[in-house]
Amino acid sequence: MEQITACVDGPHYSKQVADLSVWAAKRLSVPLTLLHVLDKSSHQAEPELSGNLGVGSREQLLQELVELDEQRAKLAMKHGKALLSELEEDAKAKGLEDVRKLQRHGNLVETLLDIEPQTRVLVLGKSGELHQNDTKAIGSQLESVVRSIKAHTLVANGEFSTPESYLLAFDGSDISEKLVEKALSTPLLAGMTCHLVMVEDSQEKLAAFKRAAERLKTAGVDVVEAQLTGDVHRAILDYQAANQVGLIVMGAYGHSKLRQFFVGSNTTKLLVESTVPMLLIR
Repeated sequence: MEQITACVDGPHYSKQVADLSVWAAKRLSVPLTLLHVLDKSSHQAEPELSGNLGVGSREQLLQELVELDEQRAKLAMKHGKALLSELEEDAKAKGLEDVRKLQRHGNLVETLLDIEPQTRVLVLGKSGELHQNDTKAIGSQLESVVRSIKAHTLVANGEFSTPESYLLAFDGSDISEKLVEKALSTPLLAGMTCHLVMVEDSQEKLAAFKRAAERLKTAGVDVVEAQLTGDVHRAILDYQAANQVGLIVMGAYGHSKLRQFFVGSNTTKLLVESTVPMLLIR
């Protein structure tokens, strides 16, 4: 059975991820699985034992470090279970009946690939517990997941508020044409106002933009058209803020001007600065 898979790992963004996931699960009428992955490598530092310690002292220190690591692992597991239970209760209080909990040891991407056949939409925060102030970590973590997982991805960027409109970033490419098709087919966006935005000025792409707008309108979507200029990520964020758009929708990858920023620093800029969720459509 298809499900919403929500990645939670600690106090940073877990509540926002859970709230966004409950909204998505209700919109799609599918179960919600709250996933907590215990990645040992991200919590364990390599000890430096190259000093002038005697053999006996080193062995004793190593044993103490092993015991300490075991204690940390047990605490992390206990904390994760408590977090999952708290989020489960909150989701059910919001009216979502089918909520499941899953705790795994291992690498996040590998775990997500393992359950990918059951994942309809993946939800995660823009950063993890250890990297909330590390912009490089934010970009690399998200890129690794999005490159590996074929499901649509929702990214929580702040306190969740139910969106009534979405910004669909269009660039006139074949990929963005498919983006319009998928936007029309997903119940996640049904009934919401679409702000169709293009950060381009060529006549060829303008014609494609107009065709996309007409297609959306023909399907019964309330469309607001906007042609912007300037830096892509800044233009999108300024428009979103000025028009109080509740969700940003983009294609995950491509080679156009609009999507080149999904591989590198521009992704991080958008994720760090955006205050609304992003839906990355594959």
